[in-house]
Amino acid sequence: MRTTTKAFLTLLAAHLTLAQTQPAPSPTDATDFAETTFDFVVVGGGTSGLVLASRLSENPNITVGVLEAGDYRPGDDLILIPASTGPAVLGANSQDQSNLQGNPNYDWKFKSVPQTGLNGGTILYPRGKVVGGSSAINTMIWQRASSVEYDLWESAFQNPGWSWSSLLPYFAKVENWSPPPIVLPGQEADPSLAAVHGKTGYVNVSYNNFMTDVEVPIVKSANALGIRTNSNPDAGNGTGFYYMARNVNPVTGFRSYASPAYFEPFVGRPNLKLVSEALVTKINFANSTVEGKGLVATGVDFTVGNQTFTVKANKEVILAAGSLKTPQLLELSGVGNATLLKSLGIEPLLDSPQIGENLQDHPVTYSDFQTKDGVVTLDQLTFNETFVAEAKANFSHTPAHGALSYTDAIIGPNTFQAVVNASQFNSVLALLDKELKGRKYPTELQQLQFTAARELFAEGKIAWIEVVNVPEGGVVSVPTANTSYVTTVVIQLHPFARGSVHINSTDPTAAPVINPNFLASEFDTQVLTHGLQFVRKMLNNSGIVAEYHAPDNTVQTDAQWESYVRGHVGSTAHPLGTTAMAPQHIGGVVDSHLKIYGLSNVRVVDAGIFPFTLSAAIMSSVYAVAEKAADIVKADWKI
Repeated sequence: MRTTTKAFLTLLAAHLTLAQTQPAPSPTDATDFAETTFDFVVVGGGTSGLVLASRLSENPNITVGVLEAGDYRPGDDLILIPASTGPAVLGANSQDQSNLQGNPNYDWKFKSVPQTGLNGGTILYPRGKVVGGSSAINTMIWQRASSVEYDLWESAFQNPGWSWSSLLPYFAKVENWSPPPIVLPGQEADPSLAAVHGKTGYVNVSYNNFMTDVEVPIVKSANALGIRTNSNPDAGNGTGFYYMARNVNPVTGFRSYASPAYFEPFVGRPNLKLVSEALVTKINFANSTVEGKGLVATGVDFTVGNQTFTVKANKEVILAAGSLKTPQLLELSGVGNATLLKSLGIEPLLDSPQIGENLQDHPVTYSDFQTKDGVVTLDQLTFNETFVAEAKANFSHTPAHGALSYTDAIIGPNTFQAVVNASQFNSVLALLDKELKGRKYPTELQQLQFTAARELFAEGKIAWIEVVNVPEGGVVSVPTANTSYVTTVVIQLHPFARGSVHINSTDPTAAPVINPNFLASEFDTQVLTHGLQFVRKMLNNSGIVAEYHAPDNTVQTDAQWESYVRGHVGSTAHPLGTTAMAPQHIGGVVDSHLKIYGLSNVRVVDAGIFPFTLSAAIMSSVYAVAEKAADIVKADWKI
């Protein structure tokens, strides 16, 4: 949720030789790769795919091949330096290639279909187009949801072994964690925080060592409005305002992401091969099936440049292409809704109509405020030469610190009850019940989702509204020169909208058709509207605001707020659920071992398997799921 300006990055480049680095040669030649028969072929060298490749190849007797459609960019400054993450996630149509998001060399730049609930507006979906996937271009928010949400995966959605307690060791396994400084009002040194984190994992997890002038006043204002400071959001209760962890190396100040964490240290393993710029176009299946288990995948087809190759898999094909591209590949391969496939001239090999359905995501809306004179924000990087010089000098120190190492530092996931009064809450709950009354559900899974969500909302058991404070302008509106701002992002954590992602072409290079169905629910609209109204109250009481900027002071009535929201919605780029883990008879696509029903040896290991959205950024959960999946695969094959 960060934005940086071209002017700032030009200054940064002069000192740090920041540049769009040319991709490195593919780690493995495509012809050599195709001539190898692997035990496991992993489709997607992103966050989850590289975890699997690393862990499975720990056994020298097991061969693992990874195919990644993006470039291999080790040591790329645009990826490594936190300041380079761009604004596309919030809906800005940036073509500035000094940023990661919106840059076609790093980002697939997917876009939704026009959204009825947004007056025909579209949603941008930045997705990582590099080895390391979206962990290379996202905003580095390292966050866990509350325990009750993960417990639902096991209980409500009937997935044995997928509770909070079963996932917690895998969250820790990923991490090389450093403790936070004690800097926020109400924050305490809590020994239980260290107890739930890992110290020997591959991903560096740390906290900002630089703060602007907005963090402390905002938390003080939130506390005064009844919202607590949470000193340990990672042990099962993720509500309140807290100092946010991020996947950044505390010594170098660089982003810590899947490629340098899980691939580059092991690139020399003879049993691990990866081809970059390799687009998988089809999963190949044998003519026969395994009784009771379904079609047998024999390998995949992929293209590099103008050449097409086929590679074989002895044991499994594992799909880790992400919740938007995994359904696309399955449908291109004849696995999906038979009616859709026939309409495109694809022979259906397996009718699985829930593939690509059940898309869930976090919609966001946002506002910005001009700060009072003397309030230091990151906007200073665009006009204050002294501040720029200090930032460059601080980033060059060991450990790196200062403004260039900054990522958004405070976050506030809260129950809806915490941001509205009792009358407002009762009104919105009544609206939800009206929407749900008599609703027809396409699957039992969706009915279970909505029943669980309604209960959690009504009882205030989990966070429903999240506020992220970004100490700079330019996200919502065009900033005035030589002026400082604070931007507030309001996230709806458990929307009742359900969308889909499908193909409408047999061309594997075509983007999938993405429809998150944002604000199709009036309940979702009201949640975001009340969230923005709370933010204005919180910022107004913080003592740092000079004037309302977007929306300005003319937006006062509920109707005006709702109109503003519908014109200012984006995505946090947390799509999930499109190959949901649940029993097949209730609408699941994969079982609790992540194997696709009807296919004997194809698994999905990405956010598509999440059966229910989370009140958190999903990256750390994707890592944890992948670590657990690696152990499941090893156990299934006794390797």
